[in-house]
Amino acid sequence: MKKSILVIFSILMLITAFSHFQLVYTEKDFIGEGDSSNLDIQLIFTHPGGGTHDVISDPLSMNMGKPKKFGVWNKGEYTDLTDSLKAYTFSHGKRNADAYKLNYRLRGMGDFVFVIEPEPYWEASEEIYITQYTKAIVNKAGLPSDWDAELGLPAEIVPLTWPTNIYAGSTFRGVVMKDGKPEPNVEIEIEYLNAKAFKNAFNEKEINFDGGEAPAMLIKTDSNGQFSFTFPWSGVWGFAALMEGEQYKGQDQELGACFMLRVHDLP
Repeated sequence: MKKSILVIFSILMLITAFSHFQLVYTEKDFIGEGDSSNLDIQLIFTHPGGGTHDVISDPLSMNMGKPKKFGVWNKGEYTDLTDSLKAYTFSHGKRNADAYKLNYRLRGMGDFVFVIEPEPYWEASEEIYITQYTKAIVNKAGLPSDWDAELGLPAEIVPLTWPTNIYAGSTFRGVVMKDGKPEPNVEIEIEYLNAKAFKNAFNEKEINFDGGEAPAMLIKTDSNGQFSFTFPWSGVWGFAALMEGEQYKGQDQELGACFMLRVHDLP
């Protein structure tokens, strides 16, 4: 019981300090007729809302190790892309961090579900390992396919709303899964990828937060592990459901079920 209380306290401390977030970032979520099928993907461990502790304007990004596994699902088939990843330095403002990237050509049509299983990250200040399983979906040709598939991850968010053609003012629904079962009453942190904080490292919309305002929102899953959220503006948004995991190397571990999607302006 005492151990569970300590893990929950550590998770809450991470939330209040603007939680870490394992990004799977692409500049587009839809490839239509006449568009290039080549997709640039960046894997970055950072604070997307633009804040960490007392740093709002130039957020800290963490050095990430090479993922245990990174790949894509399309029409029920999995392609392992781990060996195609290239290490690079993600730079913004005065800050640098180890990250990974690749260029992937989407062959065929439908939903391409990119998913990362990272190496656990040791957060020394909290004495806890962080492991976040992030999913991001890019659709080609407007054909829905794998968007609502359960991938059997230790922690994952399964969409209940097709995450393509999401507009400002739209409501997104999903379910948080842990070990294949819906997880009730879990806190989900919602953050917007704030380009201004990253000194134009991302080609995204810039917004301003007040100095003392945390750039994140919190909701909880219901008794069925489901949640919903209505997007106030366009851009890239991330959901992170934080849960207690099994110990790793004799230390407590936080599991994150993360999901990223792009919200569009109304036509």
